[in-house]
Amino acid sequence: MSTEVITDKIPWDEYVTIKRMNPSTLVAGCKSMLSLRNLIREGFREETNAMRMGSGAHALLLEPQEFCNRFCVMPDFHLSPDNVTGKGVPSQTRTTDWYKKEVALFAQENPYKTIIGQTQYNQCLRAIESIWARPKMAELVQSSGKEVTVYGEICGVECKGRLDLLNMDTIADLKTTPNVHKKAFGRIFSNLNYAFKLAFYRELLRQNWGGVFEVKLITQELTGDFDNALVPVPAIVLDNAWDKVVEVMQAYKRCLETNTWPGVDGGKDHYELDIPNWAMEGDEEFDWSSTAEATEVGEL
Repeated sequence: MSTEVITDKIPWDEYVTIKRMNPSTLVAGCKSMLSLRNLIREGFREETNAMRMGSGAHALLLEPQEFCNRFCVMPDFHLSPDNVTGKGVPSQTRTTDWYKKEVALFAQENPYKTIIGQTQYNQCLRAIESIWARPKMAELVQSSGKEVTVYGEICGVECKGRLDLLNMDTIADLKTTPNVHKKAFGRIFSNLNYAFKLAFYRELLRQNWGGVFEVKLITQELTGDFDNALVPVPAIVLDNAWDKVVEVMQAYKRCLETNTWPGVDGGKDHYELDIPNWAMEGDEEFDWSSTAEATEVGEL
C-alpha cells in the first residue's frame, strides 16, 4: 500500500479541505445536475439531530480520541431545576427564556464544535456498546484501519474517499438508521443511494490495491431496541451502481464543459412518470366471482 495514495492519518478538518470529488457530493447528481451544482456551490445543508447523532456515533466508535476535538456534549438544560417559567413555575420544556439563554451561551462557548445533547450522547454510547457486544462486528472493527483516506481518478476526475473501516480484503461502513430490519433498511439503502457511494469507494481501492474488495455494512439503531446487523453488499448490486457512478461523472464533466446544469427533466420539455409496479395492479387481481355471488344472493 502506497502511503502517498492511501493514508489513515489525515484528520477530518484536513480531509474536507482537499479539493477532489467525493461520493457524498457526486451522489447528488443521481437526482439532477442542478442538484449537484447547488451542492458544490452552497455546501451541505445544516445537520439534523439525527445526522449529528450519526456523526457522533461514528466518532465514538472509530475515532474516540477525536470526539472531544469535534464534538461537545450539552447538558440537558430543560431537565434542570433552574428551568422555570417567567412566573417561577418549574418546567421541563425547551421554550422557557432560561433554557434558550443557557443553550445560546453554551453555543457561544463552543463555536467550532458540533453540539449534541446529553441524552443523545448517552444513546450513542449505548449504540456503540451494542456493536462491541457482537463478536463478528467487534472483530471487523478491531482488525481494520479507521477513517482511511483514499485517492484516485474516475473518468479523469480527481477523487477522494474516506472509508470507515478498511482491512486487506474488506471495506466496511457504519450506517446509523431508524430501522435495521432487512426490508426497512433495504428501502433506506436504495433511497439514500448507498450502493453508489460504496461502488465509488470500491473503485478507488481497486486502483490502489488491485483486486475486488468485499463490501459490508454495520447497521445500527440509535433508539428503540438499539438493534444492529452485519450486512454484506452483493457484488452485483455494486456493479450496477458503478455504472451509475460513471454515468453521473460523465454528465458532470459535460456540464462543466457547457456550463449547463439541467434539473430532473434533463433539459427536456417534459418527462414520463415512473410508476412503481406495485401501483399498477390490474383488475385481474380482484376476485369478481365473490361480488357476483353476493349480487345473486341479494337479488334472491
